[in-house]
Amino acid sequence: MLQNIESNRPATQTSGNILIVDDDTDFLWLLTSLFNQHGYQVNSVTSGIEAVNIIEDNNPDLIILDVGMPGMDGWETYQRLRNRSVSPVLILSGSGTGINGAKALRVGANELMQKPFQTKELLARVEALLQYRHAQPQDADPQPSVRPIRVRPTVSVIIPTLNEAKNLPLILPYLPLDYINEVILVDGRSTDGTVETARAIMPSIKVVMQNKPGKGAALTAGYRASSGEIIIVMDADGSNDPREIPRFLNALMQGADFVKGSRFASGGGTSDMPRVRRFGNAVFVYLVNILFNSTFTDLCYGYHAFWAYSLCTLDLTGVDGFEIDTALYLRALNDKLKITEVPSFEGYRFYGVGKLRTIPDGARVLYTIFKEFVGSVLHPNRDLKMGFNGDSIQNKEVYTISKIEESL
Repeated sequence: MLQNIESNRPATQTSGNILIVDDDTDFLWLLTSLFNQHGYQVNSVTSGIEAVNIIEDNNPDLIILDVGMPGMDGWETYQRLRNRSVSPVLILSGSGTGINGAKALRVGANELMQKPFQTKELLARVEALLQYRHAQPQDADPQPSVRPIRVRPTVSVIIPTLNEAKNLPLILPYLPLDYINEVILVDGRSTDGTVETARAIMPSIKVVMQNKPGKGAALTAGYRASSGEIIIVMDADGSNDPREIPRFLNALMQGADFVKGSRFASGGGTSDMPRVRRFGNAVFVYLVNILFNSTFTDLCYGYHAFWAYSLCTLDLTGVDGFEIDTALYLRALNDKLKITEVPSFEGYRFYGVGKLRTIPDGARVLYTIFKEFVGSVLHPNRDLKMGFNGDSIQNKEVYTISKIEESL
């Protein structure tokens, strides 16, 4: 969940003693390592009761508190700590943003951060809160910060479908809705009640009908309909595990522009890949890594996620078929987006017959690889244009920072 742990402490950094309260011992270790390497003193406990018992002796300059703990939860812990300490409190939450954001404001918390989050953002907020603390009289009454509570980026999940009515009950209920703002089902004119099944399971689902056949056309329709600052694409047949979504979000929050699942990265795997497809995929990966100087471990796998600002560089017009995933990855490479692979396990299709045609679709992928390579040579620096909204931007990094700043 955390990266970019730098060893050099900024000259202007405020010193401070931080108390971290979280029942996740792995997360505690990560935060402790991060803050120690940045010169802060850290004490950590795994329960609210422990925090209350040591707060007066510890006298921290800042308290970082997770609200999702068992037993005495974070909200009760916060109230008890506030009765004993005037130190600012940064609340961490992994649940719905609206309720916790409102509650944090109501009880007077200084900051709220939603997991997953960026390391740099966390460090910036910690530094600001420590400066705020040192500017207050030591015996002052606790006052909530006037800085606004910011929440995590909005997330859209796009699921292309064609006659997947039997599979949706095994997919939709397992989506981690705490992290998701909208689910978009893009239907290719199903005749088995796919749309009706989706609406029965998830009444809030947004249904979009694609106007022409092909996976590429489906994804383009989904991109146009999405409103999230992060877009996730997954299949509806059971081959992509929705429980892996936080893994993709973590990689994006750690600084990636584009995250692709890999069955062959350490920790990944597949139970639904015949030898001929495995061989073809390996050949394509080798070819792409040679031509584009990349380090991919997988190519023909459609589970991916990216910041929506990436659409301003990815011109996907004219890519309608299965090769859309390859075109996406290669154009992201060509446009110098930061791409990260995360391990993913490809399961068996639950019901129905797969729509992949090994030889014809393999030929289209091979054609796409060479087409994109020629394009990268002829047009190494394409204009950054918002392909779906019609807006133009000159500096996507500035746009990215403002989007993250507004949404966190």
